[in-house]
Amino acid sequence: MGRRRLFLFFLTVFLALAGLSVWTAAAEGQAHYMPDYEKADLMPFLESRGRELAEEDYRLLFFQTGMAKAGIDQLYEAGRQDRLLDLQERFFAEVQVECLHTNMLLRSERLLAGAESGGSKAESSPSGVINGVISQGACTDNREFLPTAQDGDILVTFSGHVFGWRSGHAAVVVNALEGQTLEAITYGRSSAVCSVEHWSEYPCFALLRLKGITDRQQAEIAEYAMEELVDVPYSLFAFTDSGAGGPKALETSEDAVRQRKTAGSPEETPSEEAGPAATQCAHLVWSVYWHFGYDLDSDGGAVVTPADIFHSDLLEIVQIYGIDPENITNF
Repeated sequence: MGRRRLFLFFLTVFLALAGLSVWTAAAEGQAHYMPDYEKADLMPFLESRGRELAEEDYRLLFFQTGMAKAGIDQLYEAGRQDRLLDLQERFFAEVQVECLHTNMLLRSERLLAGAESGGSKAESSPSGVINGVISQGACTDNREFLPTAQDGDILVTFSGHVFGWRSGHAAVVVNALEGQTLEAITYGRSSAVCSVEHWSEYPCFALLRLKGITDRQQAEIAEYAMEELVDVPYSLFAFTDSGAGGPKALETSEDAVRQRKTAGSPEETPSEEAGPAATQCAHLVWSVYWHFGYDLDSDGGAVVTPADIFHSDLLEIVQIYGIDPENITNF
């Protein structure tokens, strides 16, 4: 009887490990989406600068470049629609992906250096951070792969997973001109200003923007993030909801929460509380927008994740890379 129980125990452990291995392998096979359709000729979209785009034009350009309507309009307004050709090349380029152990459970994927994607590895330190600020050696020109990034924009990637669950990472752009983001990166490191360049190393990412945001709001969002959310200790136990004693505890009524979600400007319903005592990547982004009356936690749970922010109805997609444009909601 004892031998049988021991056998069943080891069999159970073996099957569990085998199942986790299969789940992990399946997740790693989905690190990057490469189009399975042919490239289209984009020259007709570039030759006529006064061209008005129809809905089907926006859809074609999105599937060819990863640039959504908000980003396409921005390029046209600046007379930079020729950038669509470079984005198309990067969107269709074959890539090689390596998967590294960030810690005992978390694995993170990166594009191999020299891959056709144009990604490059930061040589100074992970994420181009030295002593909490952007490294002097990091490239700060974000026009190559993020030509429409603006202050206050949000970056989300799903290039990180625990077994088969994709945890991902998120950041807020605090200085688009200088290519700077604010991020809570990992255990043992406080939130810091980073180079946006390391986002070119991810096999997939999305650039998101608050719908209807104004220039003034963008400036205030970036300013608040820099004033209140730099050098905040990292913690996975950074909760958002009232039940966990997070910031939402300050506003308990449904009407108050609804008002914050639909606030039209940061002046209408700003939060007066100071920045959080601890944070993690998605919680940092959530905290910035919560201060101005926007709840980006799409499922309203106690813990906000990059996927929760990615699916927020308050945000619009500006650009994607390595994500299937036909199945954008799969994450």
